[in-house]
Amino acid sequence: MLRRIADLTWRRPRSILLGALLFAALAGFFGHDVEHHLKAAGFTDPDSESERAAAVLHDALGHGAEPGLVVLVRPRDGGALDLSDSTVRDEVLRLAEELRGSRYVGHVPDPFETPGLIASDERSVLLPAQLTTTDLEDEGGLADESVRQRVRSDIVDVGYAGFAPGFNEVNDQTRRDLTRAELIAFPLLGILLLVVFRSVVAAAVPLLLGGLSILGTLLALRIMAALVDTSLFALNIATALSLGLAVDYALLLVSRHREEVLVHGHTLEAHRRAVATAGRASLFSGLTVAAAMAALMVMPQRFLYSIGAAGAAVGVLSAVMAVVVVPALLAALGPRIDALSIRKGPSLAATSDRWFRLAHAVMRRPVLVAVATTVGLLALAAPLVATTLTGPSAQAVPPGQQSYEVNRAIEDQYGRAFTEATSIVVRGDVDDDALAALANRVGAVPGVESVAPFARADADVAWTTVVLDAPALDERAQDAVRGIRAVDGPGEMLVSGNTARFMDEKSSLIGHAPLVVALIVLLIVVLIFLLTGSVILPLKTLLMNALTLAAVLGILVLVFERKVGTQLLDYPGPYAVEVTSLVFLFAVTFALATDYAVLVMARIKELHDGGLPNEEAVAEGVARTGRIISAAAVMIAVVFLAFAVSPVFFMKQIAVAMALGVLIDATIVRALLVPALMRLLGEANWWAPAPLRRVQERFGIREG
Repeated sequence: MLRRIADLTWRRPRSILLGALLFAALAGFFGHDVEHHLKAAGFTDPDSESERAAAVLHDALGHGAEPGLVVLVRPRDGGALDLSDSTVRDEVLRLAEELRGSRYVGHVPDPFETPGLIASDERSVLLPAQLTTTDLEDEGGLADESVRQRVRSDIVDVGYAGFAPGFNEVNDQTRRDLTRAELIAFPLLGILLLVVFRSVVAAAVPLLLGGLSILGTLLALRIMAALVDTSLFALNIATALSLGLAVDYALLLVSRHREEVLVHGHTLEAHRRAVATAGRASLFSGLTVAAAMAALMVMPQRFLYSIGAAGAAVGVLSAVMAVVVVPALLAALGPRIDALSIRKGPSLAATSDRWFRLAHAVMRRPVLVAVATTVGLLALAAPLVATTLTGPSAQAVPPGQQSYEVNRAIEDQYGRAFTEATSIVVRGDVDDDALAALANRVGAVPGVESVAPFARADADVAWTTVVLDAPALDERAQDAVRGIRAVDGPGEMLVSGNTARFMDEKSSLIGHAPLVVALIVLLIVVLIFLLTGSVILPLKTLLMNALTLAAVLGILVLVFERKVGTQLLDYPGPYAVEVTSLVFLFAVTFALATDYAVLVMARIKELHDGGLPNEEAVAEGVARTGRIISAAAVMIAVVFLAFAVSPVFFMKQIAVAMALGVLIDATIVRALLVPALMRLLGEANWWAPAPLRRVQERFGIREG
């Protein structure tokens, strides 16, 4: 297959490049506005208790129990509202009526008839809105947009807060972050590529492939959004991954092309060898990334299955385009690939004496190096033992957003009843006395501040709201919800609200994680076996990936919870690790770590198959890939760190963790653990039972 691709790209490069140009135009046309077709994050499990509680109440009542959106009315001059002034009272009532007429708003109480909506100092009036949708992240955002258009005033100051406005602002920030990250990443990549290749033309090739890959990613997301609800956050993460992988694979192919040209000149033979070797590694690498990311598709959360599907598409798309488009560019350019050189120097494709000497030095003391490196990585992972987890809440809103300040003003003046209330839904034939007794038992649960009397939604559904004495995601609040759920009540009792959603989210992640882990392990083992023909090397790769992941997560806790270096990242909190990100980071870290393992092992296997003994193949393979993988790691880390400029806390955590994973794996693991373990295992590295060997010989991708 690769030989046919090489011959085709050599004979008809202009036709292939024209096809790539048409693909770019098509992808840009259909995918340019993809963000308008994507939905909000989607952190919840639709089958969880909290989501079922919300659905039951919406079916019976027509809206939710706790407010999904809150309007805060304050005087423009910062003083007190003169509610004795008929103009002010009429304006507040008008705003309440406008709020009732907004999209997805089901109920707004009369602020002058409902206790607790006028602040005790009379500096503000609260207008809480219960929404007709259970999807507070997406349709709640549409409600927020409608409210902001309708609920305005020239007489008083109007602020918007609550779960729905907060998430809407985070979504808008995410769209802006994508543009900012691309404006940072492309110039930095251009400079780094120029330093690496020392030629303007050669440096432009990975950037061109990166741009093409991004356009393909937009098209893939647009198609996906037409078939299934797709999270907006998949756009940023898939774009970063797409750009990083495309640059990596283009870098690998251009470098191997230069290496073969030094031996064979600008000939078909050099072209074939570059595609057969670097193309093979790129294809396998892309497939391993796609396989690891695809495992996330079994998760019920929109955030995770969207990233999984998008990441799988990116892995395949980046590898295929690299194997087809880059060789066509190289064939079309010929010797002009080195045009506009800025200075002479060692080729990136050249064997690195430093990496060669380091590999041999490690293999002289393999036990010491392997033990010391493992202990070091486990020490970095140690903070993970005691970590605090967080999730979607008002804390996700970064400082500077409008709802950030309003949420805090509401909490200061009104408490948590309107922004972080917990709701209880009771379904069944339950009389009022039993409901009153249940309310008393709930009120006695430690951590419960107050319980409102039960109200009837219909003959079979009753509901109430509970105020907890701790922030929604605090461990004390979670203990209180556990206590509420443990109360023996009449009928079927379901608990919802921000705290309950977070607890159910964690439970869902834990319940589905074993399947994700099993799929990733199985797919990586199979693919690396097909690449190497060994049953030992896949297991060694899993071990090294696990150490990389543990170290990354430990550093994540150290930085974002223990506040080490947060000033450099301009990180305002919350000082905890976002729980959904842990599942995503497991998949993406394994994917990217395997990516570099494939690039190194493919070269080592090539040399070993060529007749070199194990140790020499390892040293020579590390030496020949040293510069190229180091450069690739730096570049993909730059791409990820460009997305860390986002003020959205979980996007910043994800970006930093992905960059750390790449750098740790491409330096510590590749430089120390790979040669040490390869030396310790010796020729056993390449062992496989005869039946499996025949499977690999039949189905593995051969260089030809």
